[in-house]
Amino acid sequence: MELKSLDSTKKVAEAVAINLKPNDFILLSGNLGAGKTTFTRFLIHYLQHKYQHPLEEIVSPTFNIVQYYDLGKDLKVAHYDFYRLKKEKEIFNIGLFDTAKDFINIIEWPEIAMNTFNDFLQIKFTYDPNKDSRSLEFNGKGKWLGFSING
Repeated sequence: MELKSLDSTKKVAEAVAINLKPNDFILLSGNLGAGKTTFTRFLIHYLQHKYQHPLEEIVSPTFNIVQYYDLGKDLKVAHYDFYRLKKEKEIFNIGLFDTAKDFINIIEWPEIAMNTFNDFLQIKFTYDPNKDSRSLEFNGKGKWLGFSING
């Protein structure tokens, strides 16, 4: 799926957000600058607006590895960035699987941990600087198998 504008990225993020529940995993792959954090910002802002929670600044948690967002109504988002992790066991050290059931889990740079997830939607971002456009590819496992967005 090609994304030609920020507005199209926002629409896709909102279409994904509509389907999210606690214990869901959204895995975002792609090179630096491909749009993972922008997509996450749109997704979380959609949820904050939906649940009438004040909008917060959404930044990539590269240095602290995880950032939590409260949406109210006992709904929370955990936004992870695995860019600095070097070994799969580090994922267990940060407590991801201890708290996952209570959060919508969004993970940037998930490649180090792909074998640890059984139920997820992976979104692969590709940026083409010649066209100044991005494209997305969806890969799902478990309840997300076959997930797609038309349009």
